[in-house]
Amino acid sequence: MSLEFFDQLLAELSDQSHPCTVDLRLCGLAYFEFCAAARSLHNNVDSWTSMKPFLDRAYQKMTRLPPSETLCWRRLYTDACLLCAISQVSDLVQDDAAATEAVAILDRAIIIAGAPGRLDSIHQLIKDIQENYLTLKPLITSSAHKQPLTQMYHSSAFSLCVPCIDPPPNILGRQWSQKPFVLQRHGYVQGWKALSSWASIDYLRSVAGPGRLVPVEVGKDYRTEEWTQRLMSWDCFLQSLDFPEHPAQPQNEVLYLAQHNLFMQFPALEGDIGIPEYVYACPDPPSCYPAYKPPGNTDGLIINAWLGPRGTISPAHTDPFFNCYVQVVGRKTVWLAPPDVCGLMYPFDTSTSDTADKSRNPAANVTEPSMCNTSRVDVFPDSTEAEQASRDAFPDFWKEVPQRAMCVTLAPGDVLFFPPGWWHAMRSEETSFSISMWF
Repeated sequence: MSLEFFDQLLAELSDQSHPCTVDLRLCGLAYFEFCAAARSLHNNVDSWTSMKPFLDRAYQKMTRLPPSETLCWRRLYTDACLLCAISQVSDLVQDDAAATEAVAILDRAIIIAGAPGRLDSIHQLIKDIQENYLTLKPLITSSAHKQPLTQMYHSSAFSLCVPCIDPPPNILGRQWSQKPFVLQRHGYVQGWKALSSWASIDYLRSVAGPGRLVPVEVGKDYRTEEWTQRLMSWDCFLQSLDFPEHPAQPQNEVLYLAQHNLFMQFPALEGDIGIPEYVYACPDPPSCYPAYKPPGNTDGLIINAWLGPRGTISPAHTDPFFNCYVQVVGRKTVWLAPPDVCGLMYPFDTSTSDTADKSRNPAANVTEPSMCNTSRVDVFPDSTEAEQASRDAFPDFWKEVPQRAMCVTLAPGDVLFFPPGWWHAMRSEETSFSISMWF
């Protein structure tokens, strides 16, 4: 496919009426320069040297312009990645390093640009490269012995339990759309293949195939200066987690795959789950959050994956959408408080320099960043001393909010529903794989 697709791309770039090219032309002079650079690749010009200026320019535009003005630059970034990857493998006999780099470049097109108009082609090209040049290598066996788990500190930041509904409501009417509730071992979810398959590191590796990259957060808490993000090998990330058949490799840092559309990268995983009927209920705005609007994408639905080790924490924050949150692997504790406690939550001042960059906040809804909000209060302190320090620093929260806050520990197969605007925080009690569905 590689060389044929290379020629197809060049033909499309030369056809100014082609739908993809129409978008690319909005990049102005960069489009014509890109076309000339693409044609030069036929002359054995180094693809990375030739394409890197366009990747850099497109990335800069994507990060600085409003999302509504980035389509042409996302297309430019995607096509530059495609040309780079194809050039990497077009003359290969058997070069694992170049093939791995080609797959990584294609993953960047998906992760960074969303691969508009090219996603199916990229999936097929990745599959071709994996089948022709790469093999899934055996895992490195950990020599470390599993350490006995210590009891996590029990926070007093809540006094209520999230109600469990049984039997589940047939429809998500106004009676059920105002407050959080849990469906334990929900029948619809119990049929998911993911409940068993996603607990296996071997299965997760085989679905992705060799050479894949994923975006991960590095650091226990995204509110700290030490926190960062990086792209890393899917294999290396999985080996940092505890699985029944494969204990975690020792790590010096906390790694967390958070709020990522993993199904866009690994579409085979989508067949392992279903979409609960509640997300199509079109609920009215709740009385406590009248500004609610559904996601603005075509489906009115945003699905993200959350995979991380024991102790991973998402600090208290709000989102502007209804959330159907499904626990797939492991246990996760969720803390919730109603929207009207906002004045007691000590939110970060978004006008200050250290929080003005919303991209630093992985819990923030990037589709509507003006709605983002994150608390400075640790609702999951890790010790008596830490809780006391928090009480001293944030007295109004500890005086008022715990009486109105609720908590639940989700087990595999549990579904948590909560409305927009509700404050929520998460803590993984063990290796945890969850799916959030914003609607």
